[in-house]
Amino acid sequence: MIPGSKGIWLNIGSSGRITPGFEHVDRESIPGANVRVCDIRLGLPYANESVEVAVCSHCLEHLHVAWELPAVLREVHRVLMPGGVFRVAVPDLAKLVAAYADGSTDNAKALASTQRESKEYIGTSYEDLPAALRFSVIAYGNNSGAPYFDGHQVCFDEEALKWTLLKAGFVDFAVVGPTESRHPTLLSRYRDVEAAEEIVVECSKPEGS
Repeated sequence: MIPGSKGIWLNIGSSGRITPGFEHVDRESIPGANVRVCDIRLGLPYANESVEVAVCSHCLEHLHVAWELPAVLREVHRVLMPGGVFRVAVPDLAKLVAAYADGSTDNAKALASTQRESKEYIGTSYEDLPAALRFSVIAYGNNSGAPYFDGHQVCFDEEALKWTLLKAGFVDFAVVGPTESRHPTLLSRYRDVEAAEEIVVECSKPEGS
């Protein structure tokens, strides 16, 4: 636990992004890192209201929208302290659609800079793919170098992400930038991926819940 904190700082679906002071949960162990291996779809191994801050970067979009996603968000809500902060980053459908509609935009060029593995996997660079396939690479694929296909199952924009998080019982939804947080010290220890296609939001668990 971080000295002076009220509870656990939790990185959900941490993958290779290990942040000092956080506890990390992922479905795979990571060499040289202290990661608690668990399938978050089956629950989080933490007590009720034991987590002060939870971050979840580029993970929620891998969950089935009808049953896995609601179950995971219920667990995050359960373990988060009243007033605790939940920070989420996911690909933003609005940015992907804009890049599809006009492949010459700066946004489209920024997306291309994050997809260098395309050449390795299919022998064709991201920039050389037709627009619909470029869209598909990020919206439905994007296994980030994993040795198995781990495609995205949900497309979020701001409206959909807000609806999903509020329905799960969170409040105070806000889109935030890479240098913004409602928690006073979160950004002194954590940075988002800052991928060109992402949207980052924060919400909280209501006081008295």
